[in-house]
Amino acid sequence: MDEKTAASGLVCWTCLGEACVVAIVGLLTYYAVMWYRESSKNKAHYAALIKIAQHERDESLEWARGEAAQIGDDEKNKIAAMDFRTLRGERFSYVLCEIGESLQCGKVSAEMVMRVYYGLALQAHERTNCLTKMLKESLANARELDGKAKDRSYKKPRLFGIPLSVKEQIELAGHRNSWGMAKQLESIPKEDSYQVQKLRRMVPFCQTNVPITCMTYMCSNSIYGTSNCPQNSRRTCGGSSGGEGAIVGAGGSICGLGSDLGGSIRIPAHFCGCCGFKPTSERCSILQVPFAIPMRPMIMLTEGPLARDPHAIAEMMRSMWSDQFISSNDPLAVPMDFREDLFTEKSYRIGYYTTDNYIDPLPGNQRVVSEAVDLLKKKANWLK
Repeated sequence: MDEKTAASGLVCWTCLGEACVVAIVGLLTYYAVMWYRESSKNKAHYAALIKIAQHERDESLEWARGEAAQIGDDEKNKIAAMDFRTLRGERFSYVLCEIGESLQCGKVSAEMVMRVYYGLALQAHERTNCLTKMLKESLANARELDGKAKDRSYKKPRLFGIPLSVKEQIELAGHRNSWGMAKQLESIPKEDSYQVQKLRRMVPFCQTNVPITCMTYMCSNSIYGTSNCPQNSRRTCGGSSGGEGAIVGAGGSICGLGSDLGGSIRIPAHFCGCCGFKPTSERCSILQVPFAIPMRPMIMLTEGPLARDPHAIAEMMRSMWSDQFISSNDPLAVPMDFREDLFTEKSYRIGYYTTDNYIDPLPGNQRVVSEAVDLLKKKANWLK
């Protein structure tokens, strides 16, 4: 090959290389412009969805404020002062029904209780920004229960008429569960979670705030803002069931339903001064969780209660596990009822540890465990 031919070939390859570079740059520019346009469109779309969700929340809060105003101060103060057992009442105690007032005895109506808790929830929200929505159908549901109770043959369920706040991430038919993300605001379940279905003799009356993706130990998102600790507004209420911890800790709800993977019930309960319980994994169902979660059997997420006292926690679990409804709908849920025989045991064999020898907890956390061990030993429980 002579020099002239070689030079000509080199020029061709150089021109081809330059053309390829121009084509690649052109394609990258085209895709960048298209991405920017699509991103701008998405941002505008999500901003509009956020405004709609915020408007729905504000409108529902105003509605609840109007309903709460229809009950007198005497009735409000009386019901607000009741703890769980007093409000629920003892279904089989004739004496208590004669001298007391409770939902089981019928001297306090579910509708009356609902109106009181609208007001209490709004007060809690003003302190903590815990609410994402008040559920308008809750008033009709309470009235329906009161109507059934007028029939003398109707046997009231254990949790008849008790108000229930629900973490926004948990499925409630017809209501958003965004997980704190704008792109999930159009996610509206068609049915309740199986746990909510089991607790439907309670009355779900509001949804509460969550952090983005429900995977942090605080409670803030771009839709509903930041929720705070009811005892100190400069501190977090915890997460991811932070709204539930805040509303229960502030007295705005007597019972709540949250969820827990790595502390999402237990941390808010600790931060907000209430009780929280994470059931053993797969004793509850996560079959309806809206995200497509690969390796689902390895995700130890579970729904569970928060409340002001342990009696409410036990009653919620007793009702949730009163039969095998959950396991009949979810093959991965354990088919086991509430073990009343074990619950009433006077002495338990309880295991504990202060470190897993992989990551040492903070000294304060280890101290709390040790103090709990000492208290349990005084109760004659066996620890190992």
